[in-house]
Amino acid sequence: MKSGRRFTAVSLIAAVAVAQSLLVTSIPAALAAAPPTAQINSVEVPKQILRTGINLEAKTVSPNTLQLAQNLNLLPILSRLQELRARVSQHSGANTLESLSDRQELLELTQKAQSILIRTSLEIDFVLAEIDAEQNLYSEVLSSLQGSRDKLVARINAGSFILNGALWTVCEALAIVSPLHPNYAIQSGIVGIAAGIVPSIASGYALKAYSGKRLRSECEPNMLAKIFDRPINQDIDYPKSVWSFLNTVPASEGNSAGQTRKEQLIARWISDKNIPSFTDKASSKEIDVITATSPQKKGLSIDNLTVRMVMLEQLQGELAKMKRLLMEIAMVITEEKEV
Repeated sequence: MKSGRRFTAVSLIAAVAVAQSLLVTSIPAALAAAPPTAQINSVEVPKQILRTGINLEAKTVSPNTLQLAQNLNLLPILSRLQELRARVSQHSGANTLESLSDRQELLELTQKAQSILIRTSLEIDFVLAEIDAEQNLYSEVLSSLQGSRDKLVARINAGSFILNGALWTVCEALAIVSPLHPNYAIQSGIVGIAAGIVPSIASGYALKAYSGKRLRSECEPNMLAKIFDRPINQDIDYPKSVWSFLNTVPASEGNSAGQTRKEQLIARWISDKNIPSFTDKASSKEIDVITATSPQKKGLSIDNLTVRMVMLEQLQGELAKMKRLLMEIAMVITEEKEV
């Protein structure tokens, strides 16, 4: 029986050893095979999300500018403009029918290209103006909530200081006469305990109050709604050129992940440690509050309004970079650069 038990124990030990070796070899392999995931709130000092890659000293336009020109159907026009300029220069001022036709076409295409640039610039301003209006509204509500919060915390602190001082005064007054009246020593101790408890309770309440009031969130979608695939109305829709820009993978060589600009924005917000309340783009409740697409009980707070404003500011900054690309296209029209 003993030899049988020994054999069984040895077999169990061997089985455990084999299982451990399999786990040691399989876990790293599984981790290596697992696809990389975005780190939540891991970036403490974030950098700019998107770069245009424009070099003002370069003779040719940047890849992102070339991509935008193609999306705006400007690339054939710009190429034709360069061809016509070369042909006009070859005419050497001759007033032939061919040269006049080339000059006329050159003028018309230049005006057409400029019109497209102006329209696109206005479409960008169209989006930026709505974001500005939303930021002004949220800033007003945020200031109101912060003001109420600060007044409440100030009242709590003032009440705590006054009550603490009064209790300690009574405590010391009882302690002074305790040699003549020993029973007062007990009362002095009780009052002293209360004097110590009051600031502790007040401090805990002040910490809770520091987050501010929580109101019922509104149902008035903002410019973040379409970014998170939420329902929108006509007031917050994006012009075609701007929406196409956001849903295009940047042409820069550094973008190896193949993410669109919109996806890069969302990934940056998730990884940003300065936006701790936004951690999951699939959380319907969280997104509904940020985009104001569905009312939530006690969903509107100082933290949520701050997140909205930070996201809108960053979205505004990235969309404004479209104008840098438009400026480089304008340099092609003015013969300062080539496509």
